[in-house]
Amino acid sequence: MKKLIGIFFEKALMTVGVLWTGFCVLGLAATIAREEHHDNIPFVIVCLGIGIFMVLSAKKKGKLRNRAEVYAMCLADKPESELAEIAKTMNIPLEQTVRELEELINKDYLNNIYIDRAEGRVKILSEDKGGLRLINGYRFVTCKSCGASNRITGSAEGKRCSYCKAPLTEGSEIKN
Repeated sequence: MKKLIGIFFEKALMTVGVLWTGFCVLGLAATIAREEHHDNIPFVIVCLGIGIFMVLSAKKKGKLRNRAEVYAMCLADKPESELAEIAKTMNIPLEQTVRELEELINKDYLNNIYIDRAEGRVKILSEDKGGLRLINGYRFVTCKSCGASNRITGSAEGKRCSYCKAPLTEGSEIKN
């Protein structure tokens, strides 16, 4: 449910921002065209800025959600992961990896993980492998045939591995 609300908010913010910006551009053109309304130009420009801010905010939320999904896939199969290994996989510097993970944790895109800077590791905070929970509702199922990690929503029943096409089973999933 939280995933749907987040995606809905992101899409609604983008839609309202684009429409708002479009109306402001039309309003600015109309204001410039009519000489007696030139004193309204600063107000229209402020409104235009608000629309642009909404669009940029929606884009940032989408990027954060997508980045959280990528990190969750890197972390899904292990209770602990090396920060250096994650940075290498993501092809970004180690410090950027730590900053991004901290931001995703602080903004509630990733839960139940801990960054241990002293050991240079990311740890899942539960006894079982189900400690990692991605806010937007995905689960990760390890294929019993090829070992690949598959991102799914809902039940694994009836779903197939995206790599080898073998059926996925509930017993091999990492639960939220």
